[in-house]
Amino acid sequence: MKRLALLAAVIAASFAQATEVPVEKNAAGAPEGHPLTSVVVTQCNLIVAVYMTMPDGRLMRFDKSDDIPADKLLSIAYTATRSERVEVSCNDNGVVGYETHGETI
Repeated sequence: MKRLALLAAVIAASFAQATEVPVEKNAAGAPEGHPLTSVVVTQCNLIVAVYMTMPDGRLMRFDKSDDIPADKLLSIAYTATRSERVEVSCNDNGVVGYETHGETI
């Protein structure tokens, strides 16, 4: 029975489709309130994108095209109950650094 459940999970995962989270175009500046979770993606110590889940269930994405200064966006992201930062390599493929902030789930 466990093998069947594992096989079903593998098959379901193989058919899963990825959807890119669009940049938050309707946000007039910084998000209101504290995010529940956030992930900050950086490359060469510059912010590439910030993803935040808000208490009302929205998943928001911000990047360099937004009018929010990087330091303010970073400070908002780190007020989340749980936040993570992923550093992507400047010269190669892959992750070169990872850090967590806040509670562990």
